[in-house]
Amino acid sequence: MTWQPGLPVLTASDHADWQVWRKTRKLEQQRERRNMYPRIDYYPSDKALRIIGAQRGDYSSAIDRLVLIAAGELPE
Repeated sequence: MTWQPGLPVLTASDHADWQVWRKTRKLEQQRERRNMYPRIDYYPSDKALRIIGAQRGDYSSAIDRLVLIAAGELPE
């Protein structure tokens, strides 16, 4: 690989090397994000949807409140 991060992309070879680096870096960043922010797939029941809607919240804030309540830290 001749191209290095921080250098300009001048040739077709540089462009190919940059594409490889870019893809690798994107995958690394995605793994870091997924480790930092775990994803929870949640499909609420009709009853839960009505409650979330009545509180003018979204799924994330409703789940946050439930987790905090379970941990003994009531949200404000």
